[in-house]
Amino acid sequence: MAPLVAKGAAIIGLLLMVSTPAFANHYSNSKLIARQNTSPCVADDLLGRVGASNGGRKIGFVIDASNSMSTNDPNDLRLAASQALNNALIDSSEASGGKTADLVTVVDFASSGELLYPLGDPSGANAEIGSITLWGGTAIGTGVEAAIDELTKPGNDPTANRTGIIVFTDGEDDSSSGLDFTIEQVKRAVGLGIRISFGFLSVSASNQNPEIVRAIVESGGIYATVDQATQQQTFVAAALANGLTGIDASAGNGSSSLISGLATAKFLSQTGSNTFAYAAKAGETINVTVTAIDDLALEVKLRDVQANSDLKSNTTDSTGVAFLDYTAQSDIDLEVVVSATNGSGSGIFSVSLKSSLPLSDSCNITSNTNGTTGSNGTTGHPATPTVSPPVQYTGGAASTVLGVSPNAVGGLFFSVLGFAAAAAWL
Repeated sequence: MAPLVAKGAAIIGLLLMVSTPAFANHYSNSKLIARQNTSPCVADDLLGRVGASNGGRKIGFVIDASNSMSTNDPNDLRLAASQALNNALIDSSEASGGKTADLVTVVDFASSGELLYPLGDPSGANAEIGSITLWGGTAIGTGVEAAIDELTKPGNDPTANRTGIIVFTDGEDDSSSGLDFTIEQVKRAVGLGIRISFGFLSVSASNQNPEIVRAIVESGGIYATVDQATQQQTFVAAALANGLTGIDASAGNGSSSLISGLATAKFLSQTGSNTFAYAAKAGETINVTVTAIDDLALEVKLRDVQANSDLKSNTTDSTGVAFLDYTAQSDIDLEVVVSATNGSGSGIFSVSLKSSLPLSDSCNITSNTNGTTGSNGTTGHPATPTVSPPVQYTGGAASTVLGVSPNAVGGLFFSVLGFAAAAAWL
């Protein structure tokens, strides 16, 4: 019972973190995330609204072990991120009081996929994650294939809606045939009812593949293209808030909250619109970017929620991108509304927000030499990102995209989660 009590206390603590005036409005599902409030890390705010899972899930970690990681992730922070996520699962010692143990499998990949930890109790997975060493090239699809095979082999049923795969990678497949195989395996996962999420580095917009994006969005998962270490806690927090599997409760659809440094891919319905919420602080400058992934002409409006009025609007240009800048004169609840300019049209687009307010260092974690994770709220810092933010946006520099990133360049450092210490109890 002690682990369950500790988990409950951690959840209560995280929930208290987000009980601030910024959330005391008509958004009863806490869709607005204040950039700065009593919580030191916006990831805590997002995670704290998820609540505890009842378990009974099968989760696969697919982790890049290609040689490029020696440059792009020299401190093995993707391993720390994987361990933090693993700590959020329910192990066999915690399976009581209506909770069922989760099961986890660990796969690494380079030139091929390799099963490191057969589907089993989460309590034994962190050691295997911490043992990953670098070898070979990049064949993402082979890692996804190995995870699917293990998650669905005879005796490991059921799968549909109870299963999720999280992929941590720094790049793209080495060949076009490798890309085709990755697309095939992602679609295979979707067909089996597996929710799949990618933490993915791309050196240019041309490397984003719409088929992979579409398949991941259809699975209900998250696709994040990452270019800066300090933003990675948003990807992991959003994956948890979104739900690792189809049976997870989400934080009021966590991906409808705009978080600086995180861009979400969404389907635009044939005649509807999509609304995203953000709580801005006095003096904060934000930049909103909307990118049409499919061939869509989009209108973007920035609205004052309380006044029920439009503040700014724009339409996508010939490249399919629309920008809106805004500086808040006082604390304000904002909405970004995206719709088709001609009143009809459907497809995928992404929306991202960058803020002038910085994230706290307490959002970061580092990997320890013993293969566990630890918070670095006051001591260690993540590796310096390879891309500097625009001068006017000192806080939300990463163009982190769930779907597509028009500006994503740089190094992938999964230095994530100010909530790592709390996640160890969740």
